[in-house]
Amino acid sequence: MLKILLFLLPAVLVLAQPGSSVPNSHKEWQDYKLDHGKTYQDEAEELSRRNVYHQNKELIQQHNLRFSKGLETFKRAVNQFTDLLTTEMNQMMNDFRFTHSHKQRGSTFITPEYSTLPESVDWRLKGAVTPVKHQGYTCGSCWAFAAAGALEGQHFRKTGKLIPLSPQNLVDCSGSYGNNGCQGGLDSRSFAYIKDSGGIATEQSYPYMGVQRNCNMTDTTIGATSSGFVELPYGDEKKLAEAVAFFGPVSVSFDANQTSFHSYSSGIYQDPACRTQKFTHVVVVVGYGTESGKDYWLVKNSWGTKWGIDGYFKIIRNANNHCGIANYPTFPLV
Repeated sequence: MLKILLFLLPAVLVLAQPGSSVPNSHKEWQDYKLDHGKTYQDEAEELSRRNVYHQNKELIQQHNLRFSKGLETFKRAVNQFTDLLTTEMNQMMNDFRFTHSHKQRGSTFITPEYSTLPESVDWRLKGAVTPVKHQGYTCGSCWAFAAAGALEGQHFRKTGKLIPLSPQNLVDCSGSYGNNGCQGGLDSRSFAYIKDSGGIATEQSYPYMGVQRNCNMTDTTIGATSSGFVELPYGDEKKLAEAVAFFGPVSVSFDANQTSFHSYSSGIYQDPACRTQKFTHVVVVVGYGTESGKDYWLVKNSWGTKWGIDGYFKIIRNANNHCGIANYPTFPLV
């Protein structure tokens, strides 16, 4: 259940002044809290959260009205983040900290010489993708979920076995490689750690806790190993498509700071406010395709199945590297 930290309250309470609008339906608000497991520390916070919910819902409805008129390419919906301010959402869920100067260097990506790029790819259909997970509200561990997800796909291709791997192992144990636990990290650093440490634990033997703890690999089971990783050319969507098609799921970073993305529910995401040089979130591209004449990437998120398309989203492809999704793609070697 979401417990909002005390230092966030002053900014929120500004919205709870006299005259603020609140949802008319008491049942609607109660159902929302029940559906998403929401609890608040007192009545003042609940009132402010209810105001935020209402304001975000209004924005969602306005967006979907434009969608119904063909003015937007994706829909938005109320979800577990609707009672959060955009600044809070980004602080809690998009705490990916990218420092290129400290980035691990990977192997060079080489396009297969005699292969034709398929029109669409979906690695879920081949059994190479584990179920969507939830990183929680207080741990910026998206990088660990993305690294684990990309390696799950490569391990499946190598062995035919789909084994859920442990993001918690990376959160707890890869600090000496430059990762910062719940305060952010890099998929490339994670692959380097996995290579040098002899593998990554299974999710079952090292379950996710949503907080950084002391590294504890005692009595864990190694689920997969890696011999390094491949670094794709910067900003090249064609190379990214080749990597996804010919090699498997790929870890990517992009700008997820827009409110429109936080409430995404279906369709092909495209927001002109999205930046190509801002990287706040790490996810796994598991496929691509074309829908209603628009090319898209199919991407696995780590915000649970109540967000997006059962935890996935589609984002515009071949549109000038939208949101910077092709800037720093990597996939592990096995």
